[in-house]
Amino acid sequence: MGRVASTKTARARQMGRVLARWERSGLTLTEFGRRQGIAPSTLTWWRQVFRRAGERAQGAAASAPPRNAVVFTEVPCVAPGPPKAPAIPEIVMRSGHVIRVPAGADTDTLQRVLDILQPTC
Repeated sequence: MGRVASTKTARARQMGRVLARWERSGLTLTEFGRRQGIAPSTLTWWRQVFRRAGERAQGAAASAPPRNAVVFTEVPCVAPGPPKAPAIPEIVMRSGHVIRVPAGADTDTLQRVLDILQPTC
């Protein structure tokens, strides 16, 4: 197995911050690494270092993560309900025509439409 790195060094703290930014970015590890100029293998290696440090700490003290460990927590997504559509009034004419009047409709145009559909008898 490869060498074991400490999570307490300045480099480890820096890479912990980089990994946290990657998690928040929503990008793949490869894409994030490309944009930051960091080899994906480097990011993968540091991710494993922090994971292993977390596993050792859980064996020793399950209640708290190691002091310099990066901890990721899943946050459930609560989808909002369907958007509320504004009420659209309808005018039902005796002729059977239905006129839907959207918000902000021009009153002069609406009056002309009603005059046209109004029976003259």
